[in-house]
Amino acid sequence: MRKITLNLPETHSLNINGDIFEIKKSDVEILNKSAELQLKYTDLKKDDVRSIKSAVNETIGFIDEILGEGAVCKISKGKPVNAALAIEWLAAICAEINAISNEYIKEKYE
Repeated sequence: MRKITLNLPETHSLNINGDIFEIKKSDVEILNKSAELQLKYTDLKKDDVRSIKSAVNETIGFIDEILGEGAVCKISKGKPVNAALAIEWLAAICAEINAISNEYIKEKYE
């Protein structure tokens, strides 16, 4: 019988406001979901309450998918998070994960 050993994916963490969160999604998964959300809600109208509610819930849910269940609540210290803040947080988290990926690629291949 032949045997091989494969490298395991590295896990990365983010320190957000003093709390450490392990990144639970790959950069590819995050990119794909972010693009999906952007396309889905590109034409969002301010008077379309159902779509706004859906967008906010999906954004908050996606942050929890990336950082772990309850991350948004932990970051907000239990306070409610509005749509603008959720989008701001998601953008900042995605930008930081992108920076981590870029650093990894640079160190590994340059």
